Amino acid sequence: MSKIRKRKRKWDKSIILLIFIVVIVIATFIFGYFYLRTDAFAETLKMGSTVTVLFTISGDQDYRFFELFMYNPKSHKGGITFIPGNVGSIIESLKRVDRIDVLYRPGNLLPLKSKIEEITGLDIPFVVDLSEKDVKDLVDLLGGLELFIPNPVDSVYRERKILLPSGSIILDGDKMKDFISYQDSLESEMDWVGRKQKFLQALLKRIGERSSFLLHKRTFNHVKRIIHSNLSSRALRSFIIEMEDLDSERLIFQRVLGSKRIVDKQELLFPHFDGELLKETLKQTQETIASLETTPEEELIISMEILNGTSVNGLARRGANVLRSFGYEVVSIGNADNDEYLKTVVLDRKGRLECAKRVADLIKCSRVYTRLDEEIDFSIDVTLILGKDFDGRYCKD
Repeated sequence: MSKIRKRKRKWDKSIILLIFIVVIVIATFIFGYFYLRTDAFAETLKMGSTVTVLFTISGDQDYRFFELFMYNPKSHKGGITFIPGNVGSIIESLKRVDRIDVLYRPGNLLPLKSKIEEITGLDIPFVVDLSEKDVKDLVDLLGGLELFIPNPVDSVYRERKILLPSGSIILDGDKMKDFISYQDSLESEMDWVGRKQKFLQALLKRIGERSSFLLHKRTFNHVKRIIHSNLSSRALRSFIIEMEDLDSERLIFQRVLGSKRIVDKQELLFPHFDGELLKETLKQTQETIASLETTPEEELIISMEILNGTSVNGLARRGANVLRSFGYEVVSIGNADNDEYLKTVVLDRKGRLECAKRVADLIKCSRVYTRLDEEIDFSIDVTLILGKDFDGRYCKD
């Protein structure tokens, strides 16, 4: 009798274990079922606020860069902010200051995403991870990307011949891979960054143009294999559809500006003003793309000259860094007619006082005037003369 009871107990335990396993399998299936059908991207769009997607690009030659794409569903405006992999920050897991791209791990982008959220002050719900091969495959699937290249490229980079024609051309996957990866010692940093931003701009535009093709069942299965993302299948569909409405020709381009320092034998970029300038810039970018007002094309870019009206060396350059971070085009920097300016002055040169006021608001300057001068360079919209009240970021009373 006791043996029968023991067998019964063993049998009961086996049943309980089996039921437990079945429940786990069913729960996993249900979670996966609903997860794959969750459209977090569409839900975010319904809220009407600006949505942010982090694009990570990694190459076979171990180069990495990141770009934040901000998009407002009401205005259909967007912006792209370039974040180089060598941005310096305290990496808590390593207990040292290092490049942020040491956190890049294919398949696990949470540590990197969290660090970029910390640096930018933004909530980044979505991530798209593209390897160099993914870029090639996606561009070829889209039938190439159209770009304007001002000057032809004939260079050798890491034993690879790089040939790119000038003009408005369509680049296939291989050529696009060359376009974003090569380096030229004679190229300015702004142009180097600009190539990466042009790539993402062209990619987003082409995704919108080819949305019907991409959403075809057979094609979409291929798209999901190429694009590694935390977007579910439904959310990825919504993203592709939304790109049809993106005003890709009027994107706002930003980049991380800062000072470079050698740390442990590697050059790191530390954002200006402990990163507060970057956060402020991105906040203003969000406000700009959320605006439903249509800004005339000629007012999108304001060109400036910045003059140092003090004896403080490098003040004009520091002011230029601030204004460039907000998207202003600084044509030239130099010295004012004297170095005894006590107060900073912003001068409107073309009868567009509102442009000068926008510049003044950024640096908290209260002295804004119109000074029309036919002899001044016609390309200059605003002249900024820095006084002794300017501390490198704001004007102090």
